Amino acid sequence: MEQRSVQPVSHEDLPLKGRQVVQSYIATTAMYDFNVYEKRVMYNLVKLAQSQIEGVTISDNLHKICHDLKGYVHITLPLSDFLADEDDKNHRRIKDALKSLHRKTFEYLDNDVWECISIIALPKIALHSRQVSFIVDSRVWDVLLDFSRGFSRYDIEVAFRLESCYSMRFYELMASQKEPLTYSIDALRRIFKLEDKYAYTKDFIRRVVEASKLELDQKSPVSFTYSPIKEGKKITQLIFFPVKLSLVETEDDEHRRIIRKYGSSAVLTADERRFLEEIGFTESGINNNITLFMECQKNLDFIYELALIKGKSRTKKNPCGWAIRTLNGKLADKKSSKA
Repeated sequence: MEQRSVQPVSHEDLPLKGRQVVQSYIATTAMYDFNVYEKRVMYNLVKLAQSQIEGVTISDNLHKICHDLKGYVHITLPLSDFLADEDDKNHRRIKDALKSLHRKTFEYLDNDVWECISIIALPKIALHSRQVSFIVDSRVWDVLLDFSRGFSRYDIEVAFRLESCYSMRFYELMASQKEPLTYSIDALRRIFKLEDKYAYTKDFIRRVVEASKLELDQKSPVSFTYSPIKEGKKITQLIFFPVKLSLVETEDDEHRRIIRKYGSSAVLTADERRFLEEIGFTESGINNNITLFMECQKNLDFIYELALIKGKSRTKKNPCGWAIRTLNGKLADKKSSKA
């Protein structure tokens, strides 16, 4: 099949996390019951769809968007784009999410025809290259780019960090909202596809609204408060008031964010990495102990200590573990000498 490639998107210029994306309000308020991993697939689609209207260019071979002559959009992404962070290894959930989205549909209707269209088609994971590919119908793609009814703007890193699909949706609704939003309980049930779950309104509020607010309070710069509106004794509507939070990033959080975005090379010199690798540290081992290594950079002659450790580590049964204990001991001695 002949294909025409749109402007390629650079993974370096267009990182998935730490990026503000604009999402069609139609997509934000659509009725669906995606789980967390299905939402992460859709976040990738939002990011890639937006890249087209921004004219961002692709410089890697990992991300591809191709439109064929029949109107289908062919997507290729690395498997890692669907994971929350470096600790997320749940590849089975990604497969399940792709299969589920393949089964789920949205209805398309114009003056001439009604169609039922799969969200994605022909999902495939190339195990040797760890790449994911699938096809999106142009009408699904167009919904992501339809801003005729407004849009919401949010940080995709925050969205990926959330662990509840309900929290994700409330975050999308509240992220760029300045005025209160009023929803009937019935409308919220339809949006979240929970018409047949949590029969009692108090359970719906506790399990969906309150639980989402709690997670947003902990993990998001945007949360909400709400007030119930009653007809007699029955709660029929909720008014949501967006709240901007001041989240203080800890030093460890900053280190993890830097490593996730740039790799350990962003904080270690080439010589420090070389010594660590010669001792026996893998990339994962370096990343897992990066806070310790950065502390050593601040308080020790790190290169000198690594050179000593490298020489002695050859006789150790577990050289990496011994190196960690030695460095922690050196730091403790340094701190006690300053006391």
